Amino acid sequence: MSDDTQKPPEPQRPNLTYFVELAGEKLRELLARPGVLGGLRRSHAACSVAMLDLDEARVEALRTLQDSGVPLTAWLVLGEREGYWLTADNVALVGERYRQVRDWLRGAGIAVQAVGLDLEPPHDDARAIVEQGRAAMRRMLGARRSKEELERAGQACAALVAEIRGDGYRVEAYQFPVMLDERRAGSTLLQRTLGVIDVAADREVLMLYESLLPPLFGEPLIDTYGPEAQAIALGVTGGGVAFLRQIVEGRRLTLERLLLGLRRARRYTPHLYVFSLEGCVEAGYFDALCDADLCAPAAPAVLAGAGVALRGALRLLLRGEELFDCWTGGPTRKPGGRQEER
Repeated sequence: MSDDTQKPPEPQRPNLTYFVELAGEKLRELLARPGVLGGLRRSHAACSVAMLDLDEARVEALRTLQDSGVPLTAWLVLGEREGYWLTADNVALVGERYRQVRDWLRGAGIAVQAVGLDLEPPHDDARAIVEQGRAAMRRMLGARRSKEELERAGQACAALVAEIRGDGYRVEAYQFPVMLDERRAGSTLLQRTLGVIDVAADREVLMLYESLLPPLFGEPLIDTYGPEAQAIALGVTGGGVAFLRQIVEGRRLTLERLLLGLRRARRYTPHLYVFSLEGCVEAGYFDALCDADLCAPAAPAVLAGAGVALRGALRLLLRGEELFDCWTGGPTRKPGGRQEER
């Protein structure tokens, strides 16, 4: 047997997708900047575009991307008062938004390959966690949703996924990695507390955003969750909602950290995402990123073992969901959901 046949197979060359979270006019301005379209074409990258508005500027921007051969995903978002992301409280509103976006895209002659569902806590809750920390988490834990509420939301979301697929689109789910631990623990406590939903999509993209965590916890994320990932999203390079921009100020990924992350991630999956395109352009390293060798070797994170141990501890805690409900007397949240209470 030759030496070549004994070597492990090389990981696939990555497919890169950039998240873009800009209003239509800002998106058009970004694409007009020198090197942006050329870089997307040169690196064969795709874009998942947040559908913040449906104006003429967005039509022009999406047509520019489409005419340049850039594959497109329509990333669904709502207004901040409606939760912004897809949550357990607003599935019906997201369904309405999907149909509006679908009809608008068809009328404008814009072809998208997928629809992105961003599964995060309601906007105001996410901001409270950032600003108030443990106090907000304690309040949300006490006001957690019932299992029945979560089940209804899950059924509605499954119906939405089926509708999107029936319209001929692939469904992408942008999910925080702790959902993998909740599944393995057989728990729903995090979903009920944070308002996220476990969605069966065509591609689940784990948001392994190093910039959102202290270095001790952010650095080993890729090697901790990568072996179970269908796709991996890295960030934050810049952009996003206002409170996100505030917390990552000074912690945005440098080109060196982003390249290291991409090279680590491609060992686990060829489907890589970066948040965000506008952040990379504003940081001044988009051209260098487009020309970089993402298949270069990268050593695993030093603290990857500690990350695995922390996951085990989290799953152990989550398995106590029934005891916790019994001990605390169950949820204190009023039926109807946070969005209706506002």
